[in-house]
Amino acid sequence: MPRLAHLITFLKKPRNLYILLALLLVNGFAWAQALEPSGPTYVAEPILQTDLADLRARLREGGHSGERFELQVTGREAAESIAWFLDNHPEIPFRHPRVEFHPDQIEAWGRVEVLGLKLSIHGYATMTLENGVPIVTLTELGVAGAPVPPAILRATQDLVYEQVDLSNRQLPIIFETLEIQEDQVIATGTFR
Repeated sequence: MPRLAHLITFLKKPRNLYILLALLLVNGFAWAQALEPSGPTYVAEPILQTDLADLRARLREGGHSGERFELQVTGREAAESIAWFLDNHPEIPFRHPRVEFHPDQIEAWGRVEVLGLKLSIHGYATMTLENGVPIVTLTELGVAGAPVPPAILRATQDLVYEQVDLSNRQLPIIFETLEIQEDQVIATGTFR
């Protein structure tokens, strides 16, 4: 109890109270910055991008074997399509995706929930074609503004591969080209 009495006496001095309030505000601001994703400021509505929706519809209806397709997707459209996918998979603890495409590189932001704590994440990835299948490789990942150690990056990459590993499946389409440009990805291919 004596500690509480000393604290109350300390806080009765206006100067000490202001210092404590300033420290609490700075601490709160720092945590808010660490927990709030940076990057593009748009909100990604759960909308399947037009080219992807068309490709999906053509796959469902069948009968397009040998036909060519082309996809052009901007960063915002990619984020909206990811939000659409996440809306259909609430078990995945990732929300508020934002994406920017740079030549040969994808940059993404979002929020992940771990043990009830919502943390901002930011990362970079590359995408290449292997045997007509797009392969995504994480090259950098940060949580709450701090880079993750290489072992955690590899473990995260393994989890991503478990969720989206397409290399062992025969896709109903074959990608022939994939080009990541500034703010868009352009891909072409054919239906099997």
